[in-house]
Amino acid sequence: MDKVISIKDLSFSYNGNVNILENLCCDIYKKDFIAIIGANGSGKSTFLKLILRELTFTKGKIEIDNIDIKNFKNWDKIGYVPQITEGSIPTFPITALEIVTLNLYKKMGLFKFSKKTHIEIAKRALSQVNMLDFANCPVNKLSGGQKQRVMIAKALINEPKILIFDEPTTGIDKESKETLFKILTHLNKIHSITIILVTHELEIMKKNITKIFEIKDKKMRQL
Repeated sequence: MDKVISIKDLSFSYNGNVNILENLCCDIYKKDFIAIIGANGSGKSTFLKLILRELTFTKGKIEIDNIDIKNFKNWDKIGYVPQITEGSIPTFPITALEIVTLNLYKKMGLFKFSKKTHIEIAKRALSQVNMLDFANCPVNKLSGGQKQRVMIAKALINEPKILIFDEPTTGIDKESKETLFKILTHLNKIHSITIILVTHELEIMKKNITKIFEIKDKKMRQL
């Protein structure tokens, strides 16, 4: 099976102070469905930011597709869906289709026009998360679960091989959670997308999880 992420002896501290994470090791393979658990403040979101290279580790090594993260260039193939917060969704009028199309900005040519092909790609992404009927709806009028699905569509538009989520069920109801996990399971099993997510919702989704990693006392262990 193809290894997509390899992490060895990973440590991290802010400004060279006391380590937040120490000597983390794990391997993640194609089609894995990974849950990362731990208490609030244990370093779960920090761990994701290290994989995304939003933070720089102090020791260790991360490889993506067998390439050292310092040399990795193909970031379009890693989709990141952050936690939905009050400030993460635009308050100005922008439709679900428009916000998804924004992720094709680099591919729209010199004048950045949303060409017909880009619109069709965005609609296809919305269809994958059952949100095509809401394409022309302002995002700020959608429910929490619907907003989350739009953000997933935005990440899907570049056909990622890996999707990373930071507590995707925050602020959404039980029915929306179940819908979300059905979509993630479909993307994982049918589209072979590797899923990595920080979650407190193991009970709802445990039958679909392939590995559980717990971060506790600065360390990581597989349960």
